[in-house]
Amino acid sequence: MKISRAFKALAMTILFSAPAVAHTTIVASNIEKGAELAAAPTVFEFSFGAKVGLAAIELETLSGDAVQLDFEPPRQMRKDFKVSLPHLQAGSFVLKWRAVAKDGHVMRGEIDFTVIG
Repeated sequence: MKISRAFKALAMTILFSAPAVAHTTIVASNIEKGAELAAAPTVFEFSFGAKVGLAAIELETLSGDAVQLDFEPPRQMRKDFKVSLPHLQAGSFVLKWRAVAKDGHVMRGEIDFTVIG
């Protein structure tokens, strides 16, 4: 009986704390993960499922060389973002982002893509 009560308490704790640890990620983007693009994009447009503070966005070649971006982190939290991209030659790239949730939790992600033409 004690085990059953302890199990129920644990289950309730997990159930009710799940929304507190769930954080958002990119839900829409003009550059999809693994995309092979015929033309180089001039802008990276993306949206999160909830408002975040976009702390950083980086672009690298597949070999890890940094590609310079003109990016200034916005001061306000929001869902939708646009980042201008430089002229990209054919090759493989990785967009890396870091965002901060309202509660201070840091989220990270990557989108790899290839420019074919």
